[in-house]
Amino acid sequence: MVSVRINGEDAPVKSQGVGRMADLVELIKSVIDPEHMITSLLLDGRDLEETDWAANPEQFGTAIVEVETDTPANFVSQRFARSSDIVEACFFEFRAARKQFQTGESVEANKKLGQAVNALQAFFEWYGSLLDLVPAEEKKRYEINEEVSALSEVCKTICQQQLYQSWWALGESIENQLEPLLDKLENKCRQFGSKMAA
Repeated sequence: MVSVRINGEDAPVKSQGVGRMADLVELIKSVIDPEHMITSLLLDGRDLEETDWAANPEQFGTAIVEVETDTPANFVSQRFARSSDIVEACFFEFRAARKQFQTGESVEANKKLGQAVNALQAFFEWYGSLLDLVPAEEKKRYEINEEVSALSEVCKTICQQQLYQSWWALGESIENQLEPLLDKLENKCRQFGSKMAA
């Protein structure tokens, strides 16, 4: 039988008679503090795969479902504190692409640029989903609309330069426009971590 631990403690949740792992998770939700949300869910130390959700818990034998919970406010502030590291990683991806454009390696540079754009887009989606969890009165503290707009404008310019295969100009745009904006965004995000520590 699958056993459940919530925040390191054995929980009084029984998997017997539960048809699917998703149903077991619903049972778990019913016993956690209503002020908390599930922040981590592991099955024998690994993330659940797509197929696990529909599987019968009995097929996992004596597996342990480990659940971590926290308040939405703590969850969000911890994630926002990490946002500067993610922006920094995006910065380095764009810089690597820029250096290849500037040395004439346009094929590799375009691949790296695509990866950098996808990473930045994923960051914005992740950030937006976090912002949805922030109470309305605190949203202003975490808003990055101005930075996102400025980055979007530069990205439009870069796309045009890419269409016209203006590799040198593209490298210059990344270096002189995009990188400083990413640096500014990273600095803003870094403040979220220092506010948490204060």
